[in-house]
Amino acid sequence: MSVLAILLLILGAAPLSAQPRRPAELPWIDADGVKVPAPPPEHPRLYLRARDIEYLRRRTEHPGLRGVWQNLQNLAARNEQIRCEVDSIRYLLSQDPAIGRRALQCAIELMEKSKFDLSIQDITRPIGRLMVTGAIAYDWCYPLLTPERKKRFLDQLLRLAKDLECGYPPVKRGFVTGHGSEWMIMRDMLSAGIALYDEFPEMYLLAANRFFGGHLPARNWWYQGHAFHQGSSYAETRFVSEMYPLWIFERLGAGNVYNPEQRYVPYSWIYIRRPDGQLLRGGDGQSRPPKLRSLLCASYYGDGYVLADYLRDPGIDSMSQIFELLWSDPDLKPLNIAGLPLARYMGFPYGWMVARTGWGEDSVIAEMKVNIYNFVNHQHLDAGAFQIYYKGPLAIDSGLYQGSDGGYGSPHHLNYHKRTISHNTLLIYDPEEKFIVSRNRELHNDGGQRLPNNWREAGLLEDLLKGDYKTGDVLGHAFGPSEQTPEFAYLKGDITAAYSAKVRLVRRSFVFLNFQQTRVPAALIVFDRVVASNPEFKKYWLLHTMEEPLIEGHRSVVTTTERGWSGRLINTTVLPAPDNAEIDKIGGPGKEFWVFGKNFPNEITRGKPADYEIGAWRIEVSPKAPAEVDLFLNVMQITDRTADGGYAVAALQGEGITGAQLAGRAVVFQTSSEATTGPVRFRLNGSGSLKILVADLAPGRWRVLRDGAVVESAREVSSEAGVLWLEGPPGSYELRR
Repeated sequence: MSVLAILLLILGAAPLSAQPRRPAELPWIDADGVKVPAPPPEHPRLYLRARDIEYLRRRTEHPGLRGVWQNLQNLAARNEQIRCEVDSIRYLLSQDPAIGRRALQCAIELMEKSKFDLSIQDITRPIGRLMVTGAIAYDWCYPLLTPERKKRFLDQLLRLAKDLECGYPPVKRGFVTGHGSEWMIMRDMLSAGIALYDEFPEMYLLAANRFFGGHLPARNWWYQGHAFHQGSSYAETRFVSEMYPLWIFERLGAGNVYNPEQRYVPYSWIYIRRPDGQLLRGGDGQSRPPKLRSLLCASYYGDGYVLADYLRDPGIDSMSQIFELLWSDPDLKPLNIAGLPLARYMGFPYGWMVARTGWGEDSVIAEMKVNIYNFVNHQHLDAGAFQIYYKGPLAIDSGLYQGSDGGYGSPHHLNYHKRTISHNTLLIYDPEEKFIVSRNRELHNDGGQRLPNNWREAGLLEDLLKGDYKTGDVLGHAFGPSEQTPEFAYLKGDITAAYSAKVRLVRRSFVFLNFQQTRVPAALIVFDRVVASNPEFKKYWLLHTMEEPLIEGHRSVVTTTERGWSGRLINTTVLPAPDNAEIDKIGGPGKEFWVFGKNFPNEITRGKPADYEIGAWRIEVSPKAPAEVDLFLNVMQITDRTADGGYAVAALQGEGITGAQLAGRAVVFQTSSEATTGPVRFRLNGSGSLKILVADLAPGRWRVLRDGAVVESAREVSSEAGVLWLEGPPGSYELRR
């Protein structure tokens, strides 16, 4: 999108009469046991209908899209494939047969002379995109097709389809993750099939069968969580692929075939976007800002927040600008992101939460994960992980996806980057544990989480649900007391299932505290209860950093000084107790990616080094004495490196409880990590009014007593949250249900 177009979009332009969202009008037919919409008996019907041509004309003239149309015409002068598509548009608008025949001739010659080296990884992507060009010319210039030309198009589209990785007829697997969940069927084969339907219905029926029978059920199941499981980088490939059926079937006349919760998936990227424009890392690959995926989603659902996030770093690749012209909404106005609440929970099947202190340059961002399901492929073994950003990356996902050691499946990727040891979570080290992947390949033992389903991908939703992919449960989530500017965000999960039989129980609770001031704007408290099946299995609490940390007794200090960063994280280890805590730093030259006796090095080989944050250090907290049950309680205060330190942290200990008190706040957990029916007793010291979060409470009405007197007679605790937020002076507190 041109700068002028963006300005017009923001400032306002003469409105384009929006094409009304029409009700579903197509009959549905059987495609090998799956109901699919029947393409209407007319042309054009791919990406638009005959009734939309005048609307298309007005789009090319609209101030917000005129630049896109001009840019496409400029690209057409240099790119033969784009020229075929631009001439097809010109034919629709002018009905000039000379232009239409030129588009058809260009498209058929391009396909006939195309040769692809099928040994090249991801060669499917340009093959499929050429099918789209052939389908556009065939459908939009249909009245000019002769029988001989129809056959040539059919032959070439079939040839190209057979060269796709999914094959032709396409396999009935690989629809959850992997390349089969990208464009091959959801855009390329569907597009060609719709164009060819009158003469050769087989391709559409096969593609629609796979989409409605395989792709759609999986996506409609996971959209309820308002997130995406393959990481922010791969979302530009995979979530954007899901935008094509959304628009294809809408324009065809079938309406929205998706779960409308789809519209909220881009919110997960809004919340993890940092002030520097990058995203918190997730899964394989580096931060990749949302592009076409967010623009098309915002335009379909009329979502100004998603559009505003796109406009922070706009731009569509040249081969996708035709879809910007066809489908983007030039009259949609961005909404100020600052209008969103500062915390967001992404539910089943994810169990993730992001909490922020604001939306400006000085915002703290904390991400917390449970991982109810692990979808493998590009998702990492990071149940229980957290990340923190403030004036620089303070607690990071470590490692590098593609570099000198290779990419997907490289030693660094399989033994470090994708594994638990590269994330801020827990290790339980059984020296005899084996991590085996396909062909009996044994990976290095990182002490981390098991390989769900031995890292074999689920082909269909039913395979995911039947397979060994479930890795956790959310036991509580809440933020408040204000929903818009919460002072706390809470997430608790049971991640026992993420590990092998070496553990009997692993539970992690996160509490993010927004102090609503600048010196120490926030803290993240993490409480863990780990029960090993063998007391000799050593347990490790991990914190990964960009720069070398400083360890001072039970405090660890992480400071960022590079690239203009100035953030600082001060971690106080409350549990294990100081006399039972080992706090070590691992890293530096030769140990950047250290995995129990072996380094798995990797170096940046492309792109800008400043776009990478691969880390080189980590803090490990372990109990000295072997035990079956261990508790970890760490309080991480976030501040600027120029500030004069954090607040004093006081441990809270009592019968059945543990916790911490700092900055006029107190957080109380049950040491059992179970939801208690009470009573819960604890004493708070200090002065002034305190703000108190009591976790691990059973649902119901609770009485709150202070120094023996009832101060609250009936405070409701929901089963969803399991926490109570109180305010009051120091004293002896008792909670009874």
